[in-house]
Amino acid sequence: MKRFNLLWLSACLLFFMPALAQAELSTSDKQAITQLVEGWNQHLNGGTSPAGQDLYAPQVEWFGQHLERDDVLRRQQAFTSHSPDYTQRIISTLDMVEDETGHIQVEFVKQAGLEAKQLKNYPAQLTLSKQPAGWRISGETDLLTRLNQKETSVQGLLAKGKFDGSNKDVVWVNARDPKTGGSCDEEGDCDCKLWSSNPEVQPAVVPQCIGGAVETLSQLDDSGRDRVVVFPQWWTSAWRVVYVFDIQKGQWTKALPSFPMNINIQEEDDAATLVKRDTQHSGNVLVKKALWDEKQEDIVTPQKSEPLLVAK
Repeated sequence: MKRFNLLWLSACLLFFMPALAQAELSTSDKQAITQLVEGWNQHLNGGTSPAGQDLYAPQVEWFGQHLERDDVLRRQQAFTSHSPDYTQRIISTLDMVEDETGHIQVEFVKQAGLEAKQLKNYPAQLTLSKQPAGWRISGETDLLTRLNQKETSVQGLLAKGKFDGSNKDVVWVNARDPKTGGSCDEEGDCDCKLWSSNPEVQPAVVPQCIGGAVETLSQLDDSGRDRVVVFPQWWTSAWRVVYVFDIQKGQWTKALPSFPMNINIQEEDDAATLVKRDTQHSGNVLVKKALWDEKQEDIVTPQKSEPLLVAK
């Protein structure tokens, strides 16, 4: 399993997110962006209004390729002709943040498939730029495509596995203000949702989370289920709460009680270091937690055998 440095990931998230959260879009811009994204969704579902020319900027970064707008529209038309039953819909709120170049990054979950019985969830991303005629799409992709294109910036943001023991899934987390459903900032609350590409699995809520990494652990027991370990990030503090999930009875289930870690002293600890199969006790795992020891007046990281949780 590929290791990643938790301090590096934390630094990346904390570098970008406060800056993004500080940029406040006007109400009219938010409304215009929402309408544009809804129009884009209608367009890809075969709608004739709005026209594609009114959706895209003249130059578009389209799934890793730099294309002219007309080339994007031709490719979309060819796809529609080849796959007339393709359908998609947006199933999450929109997260809109302004980057350092003045572009708006819009992130959401779309449910799409070549036909209604073959739907999957995807972590979709659009980049919007302000043109003389208004907001236009200047970038279109998704996290899975970027992972498959081996972008280093998305390593650790998605994980793959058979979390129900049978079906291959892709999983990720996204962050929202639980009160507004929009972008998080340091003044408010922020939760994450753990998503599965399987549309039958409802997302699980991870509290106090502005984003984070996910890793897959396999063969912790003989159930055949992989587990996903979620490393939530927060604005401050080296203390983190680690979550371990699998899918039981068709829904996300905690495979272990959540437990603390401290990235100042555990910066090299990945999921496989924190949770290991206990070969001496069937159905148990060894969990490495960060705890404050009153006698030593220091942080200690003992390992303890704990049973994997099974839904009743």
